[in-house]
Amino acid sequence: MISSLQLINTCACTRLRTAARLVTRAYDDALRPSGINASQLAIMAAIDVSEAGSISELSNRLAVDRTTLSRNLKPLESAGYVRLGDEGWKRSKTVHMTAEGQRVLTEAKILWSAAQADFLDRVGAAEWQGIERGLKRIAELY
Repeated sequence: MISSLQLINTCACTRLRTAARLVTRAYDDALRPSGINASQLAIMAAIDVSEAGSISELSNRLAVDRTTLSRNLKPLESAGYVRLGDEGWKRSKTVHMTAEGQRVLTEAKILWSAAQADFLDRVGAAEWQGIERGLKRIAELY
């Protein structure tokens, strides 16, 4: 039987989640002046890409279940960054970026660029390209 230490040291899920938490913390710190965090930035960017997309489309794009996405949209809606709509002819609600949301997204993207540059300096651009290819491959498998 595998020991707990071996499990912690070799488990792909544990390693990926640990790295994700640490990187998320660094991006959250960089984004703090904008008032949003890395998860919220990803949601807002996805909304910006497919303006007036449905919650279902957005949840597919972000690979997150609809319930979690709806819960994560609430603070963005409360802050006035996004607006949920009902187009009538669609079965699910649509998500729209507000003017204030666009302003915050623009500010956050500037901060994100600095965080991304710092990340690439630490990891190395070539190393990141390999990691990114590997992560895309893993996502395709699941």
